[in-house]
Amino acid sequence: MNITPKIGILATLLLVNTNLFAQETPFKLGVRLGGGMSVNTGMDKILVPEDYYSNYNFKDKWQITPTVGMFAQYHVNGSIIGVEGGFSYWQKASQLVYNDNKELNYKVTPRYNYIGVSALLKIYPWRKGFNISIGGRAGANLNGKGISYESNQEDSKFANYHFATVDETERLMKEKLTGQPDIAVGGGFGYEIDHHWAVDLRYFYGLNSTIKTEHNDYNWAEHSTHGQNIELSISYLFKL
Repeated sequence: MNITPKIGILATLLLVNTNLFAQETPFKLGVRLGGGMSVNTGMDKILVPEDYYSNYNFKDKWQITPTVGMFAQYHVNGSIIGVEGGFSYWQKASQLVYNDNKELNYKVTPRYNYIGVSALLKIYPWRKGFNISIGGRAGANLNGKGISYESNQEDSKFANYHFATVDETERLMKEKLTGQPDIAVGGGFGYEIDHHWAVDLRYFYGLNSTIKTEHNDYNWAEHSTHGQNIELSISYLFKL
């Protein structure tokens, strides 16, 4: 009995199967951990909407924020296009600093937590490694009253102005200035290392107002405020 053809067929099948298993799967799951900076401009127009007085100044300061997430990625090895989608936690934060010629100063710091979904198109110009991402994310606000307030308004030199206490002012801000859901567009640059590790630098711009001004008796006005986030993260990718 001639077994040579059978051996040849078996060898071919083994070779095909080996090649199939050796191929890089296009689907991967990833976990991401990172941090960055955030700012929210426009809050000065909420607190002082008109030129009631002069000799004061406002300054917006960026704040440090964290981000974590889980995502799925699809990218065929050698292809120029890939996609990514997943669930994330992130923060939007900022600090508005006020000073005037009477030496009154205060700081208003909104810091909101979000959990939501993201979707990005990824372009690999050299078909692997370096990539450019563009897309967006949307999330629910987990702490709509996440605003804090600091001031020297209780100092004795301001007694004639009959300011409210710092605690009362903060309570009123939490009640009347509420955090909103986040809808943002963004993108950035990334690099995948050895099919498992990835580093990403991304920027997101909020399309909707971060803060809603409720009806109040303190001349705080409704004004559009848009948050910005710059985030640097590292990810680990699992093959499926």
